[in-house]
Amino acid sequence: MNNRLSFPAYVGVAALAFLAIAADGYDLAIFGAATPNLLHYADWGLTTAQVGVIASAAILGMGIGSIAAGVLADRYGVRRLFLLCVSWFSVGMMLCAVAPTAELLGAARFFAGFGLGGVVPTAVAVTMSVAPADRKNFLNGVILAGIPIGGVLAALTALAFLDVLGWRGVFFVGGAFPLLTVVPIAAVKLKRWVPTPSALRSDDGTTRPALRVVFKNLGPTGWGALAVFTALTFCGQIQWYGLLTWLPQIMKASGYSLGSALVFLVIFSLGAATGASGGSWIADKFGERRAVLAAFTVGAVAVMTLAVHLPSPVLYVFLFLAGAGTGGTQPIVFGYVATYFPVDIRTSVLGFVGGVGRIGGVCGPILGGLLAGRPPIVIFSVLSGIGVFAALLCCVALTANKAPTDHTAITASTPAEV
Repeated sequence: MNNRLSFPAYVGVAALAFLAIAADGYDLAIFGAATPNLLHYADWGLTTAQVGVIASAAILGMGIGSIAAGVLADRYGVRRLFLLCVSWFSVGMMLCAVAPTAELLGAARFFAGFGLGGVVPTAVAVTMSVAPADRKNFLNGVILAGIPIGGVLAALTALAFLDVLGWRGVFFVGGAFPLLTVVPIAAVKLKRWVPTPSALRSDDGTTRPALRVVFKNLGPTGWGALAVFTALTFCGQIQWYGLLTWLPQIMKASGYSLGSALVFLVIFSLGAATGASGGSWIADKFGERRAVLAAFTVGAVAVMTLAVHLPSPVLYVFLFLAGAGTGGTQPIVFGYVATYFPVDIRTSVLGFVGGVGRIGGVCGPILGGLLAGRPPIVIFSVLSGIGVFAALLCCVALTANKAPTDHTAITASTPAEV
């Protein structure tokens, strides 16, 4: 008798993708949670601008890694690239934990960013390749909710262990977990769960160069949509990474204790997780364009409201909504991209949008560092204005037209065994 637990293959793939993306989210959020400690690390004497540059080093690496992973995954296989990216950033995080100087910490963050940048496009692509057609947006939202969930775990880890382990210890934990869990499971199971899509191979069985495929298949409408999606990602990344890196320090500077500021980060990240999954559900029901527009609008209003001193329960509500309308928007945008373009160029397009859009992520921490010390009304007004621009761009420049539905999810109901 076979007593092994069976479930659809897409469930196992989505679970692994979620864990990998959660580890990605942990890495990005733990830096923000540790920022006050880094600023007071006597051995280095860092300024806010210097910390902003170090934070941006990882995101710069992510931009390069995202584009490279998208191209290489379509050429050599998304399974291999997914595994490589998770392994790469796990090692990079542990290098951050042992960095002897601020310069080497920045170099380690840049190194880790290469792997971090490839996790999201490869995780999305590998999940979309086996997802049932009527659950693509939902599953996309679920796995990308791992980014803010990772942020919640980072804030909770910082609350519990930052004083004991220091910033080095919490970095090391974030690198060790995926290396000991996601990597070995993915190495064994993904080959069984995820078949190689025939759309990525030419008639003689060799893999087609992904970048050439992208250029060949994008017409004028496709190029326009690609530009808009990239701009939306750019705006969302500025808001998300700016707040993720500097929210604890901004709230601490506004008179809250570090513990309270980290609680705010938990609420903000929970809002992002809810926005990612809830917004993707809305996208399935009412359309991706409406969901993206609503998310950016809610985020712009909520972020602006954070500049006002409010009673704690009301502040918590707007922190939650700010998370939903900033960090929660990117999964919806990625889901829109994944269903908008044909399957044979999906990973390359996701990699391009995520990679070039990550420039906004590089700008976010730097912008926050430059604005740090100014009145909260200035900081939050700038970030809110970026959300307003994104909402207007989505409203004016995007259409509801999408590429024809692909049929790569036929194998999604294949039972997976653990």
